[in-house]
Amino acid sequence: MNAFAVSGLLTGIFCLLFGIFVYLKGRQNKSNKLWAIFCFSVAVWGFGGYKIGLIKNPSEALFWWRITYVGIIFIPVLFYHFVYQFLGFKKKTLLYLIYLFGFFFLILEWTPWAGLFFGLSNMGFLFSSFYWVFPPTPLFSFFVLSWFTIVLYSHYELYKAFKKSFGLKRTQIKYFFLGMAISFTGGSTCFMPCFGIKLYPILNFAVPLYPAIVGYAILKYRLMDIRVAVKRSTVFSGLVITITAAYALAAFLLSWVVFGGVYTFRTQIIVGLIVAFLIAIGFRPLYDWLRRTTDTFLFKGEYRPQELMADISDVLSRTLDLDIVINTLEKQISRALRIAKMDVVVLRDIKSLEKIVTHFKKQKEVLVLEELKRKHAEKAKFDNSFLLIKELEKLKAALVVPLLLKEKLVGLFLLSAKKSGEMFTNEDIKTLEAIASQAAIAIENARLYEEMKDFSKTLQKEVNRQTQSLRKANIRLEQLDKAKSEFISLASHQLRTPLSIIKGYISMILEGTWGETNQKQKEHLEKVYLSNERLIKLVEDLLTVSRIESGRLEFDLQPLALDNLTENIVKEFSQLVAKKGLYLKYIKPKKLLPKVKADPLKIRQVIQNLIDNALYYTKKGGATVSLKTEKNKVVFSIQDTGIGISSEEQVTLFEKFSRGKGVTRMHTEGTGLGLYLAAKLIQAHQGKIWVESKGKGKGSTFYFELPLGRRKN
Repeated sequence: MNAFAVSGLLTGIFCLLFGIFVYLKGRQNKSNKLWAIFCFSVAVWGFGGYKIGLIKNPSEALFWWRITYVGIIFIPVLFYHFVYQFLGFKKKTLLYLIYLFGFFFLILEWTPWAGLFFGLSNMGFLFSSFYWVFPPTPLFSFFVLSWFTIVLYSHYELYKAFKKSFGLKRTQIKYFFLGMAISFTGGSTCFMPCFGIKLYPILNFAVPLYPAIVGYAILKYRLMDIRVAVKRSTVFSGLVITITAAYALAAFLLSWVVFGGVYTFRTQIIVGLIVAFLIAIGFRPLYDWLRRTTDTFLFKGEYRPQELMADISDVLSRTLDLDIVINTLEKQISRALRIAKMDVVVLRDIKSLEKIVTHFKKQKEVLVLEELKRKHAEKAKFDNSFLLIKELEKLKAALVVPLLLKEKLVGLFLLSAKKSGEMFTNEDIKTLEAIASQAAIAIENARLYEEMKDFSKTLQKEVNRQTQSLRKANIRLEQLDKAKSEFISLASHQLRTPLSIIKGYISMILEGTWGETNQKQKEHLEKVYLSNERLIKLVEDLLTVSRIESGRLEFDLQPLALDNLTENIVKEFSQLVAKKGLYLKYIKPKKLLPKVKADPLKIRQVIQNLIDNALYYTKKGGATVSLKTEKNKVVFSIQDTGIGISSEEQVTLFEKFSRGKGVTRMHTEGTGLGLYLAAKLIQAHQGKIWVESKGKGKGSTFYFELPLGRRKN
């Protein structure tokens, strides 16, 4: 493999990979697309040169020369187009003419008249490969002249723009001009043998480096990133050159020493396997050595972004002290970037920086003073960038990084210029943005922590004051509640005795103990008797409520056959049901239910209240009572066809003195204690009570469940 082939292979591999990288990093950017296509054209030239350097057959060499010239033809065309885009030209006439030149020669080389361009008879064996030799055809001479004219004119436009520009733009153009000039000088030496100048194209090795380095720096928009590009490109190029050299050396040694100078397909496979084995073993050590060497000779004293971020992150994650957070950020970043001064401005301190704050509310990108000056100089009219420039100059800030937390501006990094006079690189800015995202969280947490401490102190004082008031109020409420319970208990006891006496005397009168009564007298006495019964029930309910709230209600727990109890209670309501013209059904369980441990009197009271409640609020139809076992529970239910209950009323239905809306018109005697007592008694048995209804006019179903094995408290 000769040097022409090796340089072509390096050019092809490097430019192809770089073109793909540039495109993927900015596929929406027109400049990225143009530079990627330019790199692909150079790659076509490189791979073509590699194949030509290996081929020994003239017809195959001619085919690959045609492939190679696809890249050669469009290298100046795409280079001018990129310059056109980079410098912001508007007139497209010359661009169209240059593209016309490119497509003319592209089509011509694949037509039967290709000899006018290539001069097929002028091919000879030169530099261990088939090459065009002197003399060239007139059309080929015109092509080469046009090729150089386009390249030189593009550099001339770059030079003019360089003279007019300043600051960042001027630096960009300078590096771009020098890099491409060196690259084109090296690559253009390939034309010399065609004109009788037998200069070996050794300068082709310059081509793979400079377009990639300069292109990377330009497309990143800050040419000061040339140092990062050089570092990465040097390491990558070193790897490629080393691997290629290993391949060439292995091919030479094996072909001469082992295979006697015969380089066949079989030897290629063996060489490939050997090189692959060597690469697998030595790639990582080689990469690390090249990276260390590059850092040692090109980047002495540079900080390591990952280490800087790790050190800052370690401190920020361990403190909630705002002063420590700010001091750590200022000290670490100032030392790493070698800047004269850095300020961390927190949200509460940025009232005086209204112009900068307003800018970051609209745009989230960092502010670079040098870029602002360049953009302002390019605009003909006055705009807000002038005010920002004045603000940054007043603050002596060369770079401003926003601290954003979910689009909310928490604070700012204000950085002065570097002591060395160098500009901030893209790597610097990316590192600062990464630190800023962590700092925003840390500062916000620290600020909230301070506010919480202040609020906690104020709150504690207020809590202490309110606690004193509540304690006094609670003592008073307990006294009032105790007095209320005692009054209800006393009043109930005082009422129960005369009510019982009244009941007894009315009963005796109705039985005729003191003589017969007429029908009309009996009707009035029965009404008095029923009213007295309601009063007795109310008194009993009030006494029960008083005992429950004071914790004096006693339970006589014993095994209880709930089905027998329910059946007896249903029978007791038969007369009332018949009188109202309703039905009351009891669906007896098919199997005998297990007994529950409960107080018979209390459960009787619950069932009576639920049946009484269902019958009172049902005008037509009736109610159905049923029992069933479910897991380790016995479930009682009573389904009625009554007025139903809204979802809002269901929430408060089991509270004390709670009654549904409109029910007072149907049952004026109700107190709102029946369901409250039922709920309290069921809860005392460690059971559960609830109601289900589809709404007004759709009936209701009341449930309660009792555990089969009573749990311990």
